[in-house]
Amino acid sequence: MQTLSDTVREIVASFTALNTVDDKYALLFQLAASLPPMEPSLKTDDNLVKGCQSSLWFHLEQESQRFHLEADSDSLVIKGIAALIVRLIEGRTAEEILSINMNFIDQIKIWKLPSERHNGLMAMLDHIHSRARSAQAGEPSGLPNP
Repeated sequence: MQTLSDTVREIVASFTALNTVDDKYALLFQLAASLPPMEPSLKTDDNLVKGCQSSLWFHLEQESQRFHLEADSDSLVIKGIAALIVRLIEGRTAEEILSINMNFIDQIKIWKLPSERHNGLMAMLDHIHSRARSAQAGEPSGLPNP
């Protein structure tokens, strides 16, 4: 498995290789479209990311100390960013997930973040970190643990 740093570098490289913001958005929309559909039963208040202007759901599952994330949003931009986060989280441990930050978003230069967007990005990260911390502490957090 690729290191988290290598995955971040790969994501950043794929966006910085594009010349225009329109091309970057096109890639983001492709990533959004590539996410598998989320089961409607997973779109619960517990999985809804609070603090994001758009509706965004993250469903984090743990199996054998490794995590899998499902995501969906009513916004293509947010769903594309969620697809990047899914890629970062797939197969990671709680400790690795807790080291994830959103600095790569600045590096891919898809927009100048108004404070509302920045708050939404931090809400995404806080939601994931909270779930990973609960799992790491062995606390019940709604995470299935087969």
